[in-house]
Amino acid sequence: MRTIALVFLWLTAVSCYPRGIDWNYAIKYHQQVLQVDDDRGFGLNEPFIPTPSHILPEKKPFYIDESVNYFERHFNGSGKDGEYRRSSCPAVNALANRGYINRSGRNITYAELAHAVRNVWNFGDDNVILPPEESLECLRYTNSIPQSMLVLAPTFAMHGWPETIDLDHFNARYGSRFLKKTLFDSLLSFSKDGETLSLEDMAEHHHLRHNQSKAENPGFVFGNQGAICSLAQYTNMVGVLGKFGKHGRTTLFVDDVKTFYLDEDIPRNYERREAPHYSPESNAMIDRMSHHVGYTIQRPFPEGDQDPGRDICPMKARFQRDECN
Repeated sequence: MRTIALVFLWLTAVSCYPRGIDWNYAIKYHQQVLQVDDDRGFGLNEPFIPTPSHILPEKKPFYIDESVNYFERHFNGSGKDGEYRRSSCPAVNALANRGYINRSGRNITYAELAHAVRNVWNFGDDNVILPPEESLECLRYTNSIPQSMLVLAPTFAMHGWPETIDLDHFNARYGSRFLKKTLFDSLLSFSKDGETLSLEDMAEHHHLRHNQSKAENPGFVFGNQGAICSLAQYTNMVGVLGKFGKHGRTTLFVDDVKTFYLDEDIPRNYERREAPHYSPESNAMIDRMSHHVGYTIQRPFPEGDQDPGRDICPMKARFQRDECN
């Protein structure tokens, strides 16, 4: 009888224990620990801590204090004496245009960029930081829409991790800061309804860009590394800007994409992820897109993947669109 009573008391304590936790305090405390100002930007994204009533991470409306983070568009070389600097990444430029980092785009530290990217986009640190040689390879073999999320860590890595950097320093050596409007319009044209883009829509645009590159340069080689770098530019945008819609939780809305690329601003009614967009999620979307085209990315990359390499993307895609053949 005593044993039964002890077991009953133990089960009662266990079942009641979660109700005794101040979950709001616990979440706030853990986030504060990971976002202290003296971690030089090398900390972690804040964790999503599930509660009994909120088990799975969602997206929540992102509040912008317009009195502080008002939108003010600047271009590279604009302003008095051309003091403003901008990068080839609309996500970083949006942070500058909104004042989450120095609006001038000058003398920005990695810590400042990293904190802003976490606070606004909640982009996973493991999805940003690449060794310098991998960053260069991605730039060399990417032939799709202009660079999206994110160039900040590779920028610092390729420059030896300086104390600060100007946003245009990256462009001068490794890429153009100008949006190619024809490529952007081409991307939007793959929307089936004119309002949204699915991963499959973007996979078809990716395949078209492959075939166009092949036509312009017969020696063009699209190996595993080139393919994953190209596809990641789409999937990272979906991971951060995607909302729940007709294509599930990976629905991109055309108006949001226009605001992001053309205005370099945070889309209206933007919803921030509760859980960071880490690379495994991005890789899962990459595999879904490559499957739609008709190839499989090999991991780890085989030796000589790009040089001399072989073209892994078929000229005639699995989805059989005539304009991509």
